[in-house]
Amino acid sequence: MDTIELTTTEFRQNQKHFLDLAAQGVSILICRGKELFMLNRVPVENCLDEDTQKRIAQAREEFKAGETTAVNNAEELNDFLTSL
Repeated sequence: MDTIELTTTEFRQNQKHFLDLAAQGVSILICRGKELFMLNRVPVENCLDEDTQKRIAQAREEFKAGETTAVNNAEELNDFLTSL
């Protein structure tokens, strides 16, 4: 696995590039003084319990089926939330 080492300044200047590399499996080491931080991609499934994963899958299916509510402004959002 490839590893890139950089400073916090370098990371801040080009975050998108380094996050894209991390998404591709490259380990990013970020040095801040005497501290080292490692940036790696973690699949979202590793962070969610089984029930939450099922609820997300169900929500995706509802979205694909067009079972959504469009909210275009604060007033519509307020009306929608009040209706719940």
